[in-house]
Amino acid sequence: MLTQTKPNTHNNYADFSKLFLVFGVGVVIVFTEIALAKWPFFFSAAPMLSLCYIFTLVLLRPQLMPVISIVLIALLFELMGGDMLGVRVTAFYIATLIIRRRVAVNEQADFIAHWANFSLICFGVVLFRLFVFLSLYFAIPNLSMLAFQIGVSILVFPIFFVTMNLIFNILGSPINQDD
Repeated sequence: MLTQTKPNTHNNYADFSKLFLVFGVGVVIVFTEIALAKWPFFFSAAPMLSLCYIFTLVLLRPQLMPVISIVLIALLFELMGGDMLGVRVTAFYIATLIIRRRVAVNEQADFIAHWANFSLICFGVVLFRLFVFLSLYFAIPNLSMLAFQIGVSILVFPIFFVTMNLIFNILGSPINQDD
């Protein structure tokens, strides 16, 4: 006699709550990034905190960062920060594909390798945004501001990586991890 078992809805709720929490933290990071861009110190070229956050999460816990979260976080920045619509979303989506296909394969690499990979991803995202800007407006933006943004983002990345790694080690296993 076959008996039907009910799916474990508690795990589904727990998984959704983790995903929602990760998305909520991403929203807070986007608002922080927009607020930093208003400071005179950054000359409206604040570090790309959202890219640091997405890179770290996709590298350490890819199951916590679905594509829809990445798209919504990038779209929120574009809408709230006055960025060109679709450019950041496309750049972050392509960066995520590269991270999942190429970088995450070497997930056991040392920190310097992750930092170098983030530097290349950050440089690629800024170059993509620059290329789209050049093709739409036929004008060259202030390249020193872009270089400053890349440099500050690369310097901020270790803080994100170490903090997120520490939090994940304290909190334990990711979603649906089998023991």
